Amino acid sequence: MASEMEGELKNTNDLKIEDYDISSYDLIGFGSGVYREDLSPQVYRLIERLELSGKNVFVFSTSGIGMTFYNKRLYRHLSRKGALPAGSFACKGSFTASDFSKNRIFHLLGKSAEGHPDDKDLSDARKFILKIISSVCSI
Repeated sequence: MASEMEGELKNTNDLKIEDYDISSYDLIGFGSGVYREDLSPQVYRLIERLELSGKNVFVFSTSGIGMTFYNKRLYRHLSRKGALPAGSFACKGSFTASDFSKNRIFHLLGKSAEGHPDDKDLSDARKFILKIISSVCSI
């Protein structure tokens, strides 16, 4: 998505809050894998420290099932911060179930998510971001 919108991709693990100058950004995406039914706590902490009032934002995630309902909590959080939600995207992402659960259902979900994001997921992400760009930014 970052390359499609000629944007910057930043990892919350690598930067301090003072490294985030978003004043000139027209559109900001917040993304994460899904961990224990939610997006990364680091993303929530970052959002708390950013001035997002009036900023166009979108949320994206990967999970074993690839559903946007995991994005809803973060989306609501962004709205409460005054951000202007522009869209939500999700796709499957591969994971190793044994890293967090012995439950057989997670093992089966992990098997179905192997190899994701795949070419179709990436194509869907490209279509998503192009739609968002055309609706919120003048290119």
